[in-house]
Amino acid sequence: MASASWLLLVIGWLGALDIYAYHTRAQRIRELPSARTELVAHCLRGPTYAALFLLIPNFALHGAAFSGLLALLVFDVAISIFDFAVERESRKPVGGLPTGEYILHCVIAGLFGAFCVCVFDAGRGWLELPTAIVFAPAVPDPIRWLMALMSIGVAVSGAQDGLAALRLGRGTHRTRAGASGSASAPA
Repeated sequence: MASASWLLLVIGWLGALDIYAYHTRAQRIRELPSARTELVAHCLRGPTYAALFLLIPNFALHGAAFSGLLALLVFDVAISIFDFAVERESRKPVGGLPTGEYILHCVIAGLFGAFCVCVFDAGRGWLELPTAIVFAPAVPDPIRWLMALMSIGVAVSGAQDGLAALRLGRGTHRTRAGASGSASAPA
């Protein structure tokens, strides 16, 4: 899983850039009522990537465990398709999806495809093995520890997105000026 781990590391850094530069700074989607559905998709992605950051660089997944990993990858593809389908509409109030973010999503999607190919290649014979999760570090320890920290970061970000979606669903949200209200839209 070495190649898959390195690709996941790059995907993680690009995803963090997306969250910080576009979701948090430029468009502040956690304050945007129209982004509620998009935030739900991001909330689901948090634990998905948290699991990937822990599993891929550290373990060989045999039998049913590998089937579970494949199901997780299919689930993430479904989240991505859903996210792509809703984000254009959800960002209309802030001028739409920025070109840079769209390009970043395309790059991440291509890397995710390469990541999936690497996972399939590494686990080619694992389905036939008895079900087990075997500790099998695929990258150096500092990279594994970094990815463990990334796991925590993406889980926290997903939780923040989920809480924002709940808050926006109740009709209470902060405006860009910081006031709380039930019907005010971000400026």
